[in-house]
Amino acid sequence: MPLKIDTPRGNTTLEPSRLCQNTFAPFGTVIENPAPSLIPSSSIQQLPPDAVHANQGSALKYLDVTQMVDLYASAPSGKPGKAVMNMFVCAHRSLLSPAAESQATLLGNFPINILERHPYTTQTFIPLGLSPSETRQARYLVIVAPSLEPSPRDESFPVPSHRGSGSGIGIGIGGSLPGRGLPDLTKIKAFIANGAQAVTYGAGTWHAPMVAVGSKAIDFVVVQFANGETIEDCQEVELETSHESNLTVAVPIAGSDQNGGVVERSML
Repeated sequence: MPLKIDTPRGNTTLEPSRLCQNTFAPFGTVIENPAPSLIPSSSIQQLPPDAVHANQGSALKYLDVTQMVDLYASAPSGKPGKAVMNMFVCAHRSLLSPAAESQATLLGNFPINILERHPYTTQTFIPLGLSPSETRQARYLVIVAPSLEPSPRDESFPVPSHRGSGSGIGIGIGGSLPGRGLPDLTKIKAFIANGAQAVTYGAGTWHAPMVAVGSKAIDFVVVQFANGETIEDCQEVELETSHESNLTVAVPIAGSDQNGGVVERSML
C-alpha cells in the first residue's frame, strides 16, 4: 500500500516542457535519434557525436545512449537483481476538463496522485510500433521530483548502501548513491515526450507511472533490473489531495506552443 503524503497547500498546475536531455539530465536520460534526417551511408565523413559506421556502412551506431544500473547487491533481502524486459500497453489517461478560456489550447489537466521510484535500478521506457506520422500524435508525460532529506516517515524504505554493477545516471549527482527521502513536491517537474523518444529514469528517481495522453494507446518495452521483493523493486507514495490542495499537469493539444520551461500556475 502506498505511503500517503500531504500535497502542498494550494492548487498548482504545471505546464510541461518539451522533453530534452539538457533539462531532464538531473533525473535520467532521453533517448532519441539526434539526426533523424541523416540517411546512413559509408560515404558520410563527418559523423554526429558518439556515432560510428556499422553494418557495412548501412547503419549508424550511437554508442552508450543510456546506462543501466543494478544496485541490488546491497539490497537488505540479499536477493540479486536480474535484467527484465516487460511490455506495457498504455491507453491514454482520463483528463480533467480545462477551464473554458483554455479549451482552444489544452486537452485537459492530468491530476498527479501517485509517485513511485525504483531505488536499486534504472528503468527505461521505449515506445514501439509507431509510424513516422504517428510519433507526434502519440505523446506521454514524464513527471519527476527530487528527494527531500530523510525523515522518520520514509525509514521503512530501503535504499542502496554500496554500488552494484553499472554506472552513470541514477547513481546520483556527483556519483552518490540514491538515498532516502520522500519526493519534494515543491520542485516537481513535468515534461511532454513524443513517440520518437525513449526515457530512462535514474535509480531512486521519483516519477509518476506512465501517462499516455495522445490519441492512441502506446506500447512500451520497459527494461530494468528486479529481484521480486516489492519494497526493493518499487516504492510508492500517494498524494493526499483536496479542493484546496492538488497538483495537476496542463496537457496541451498536439501542435500547440509549449513553454521552454515548466511554469507553475498557483491559486491559493
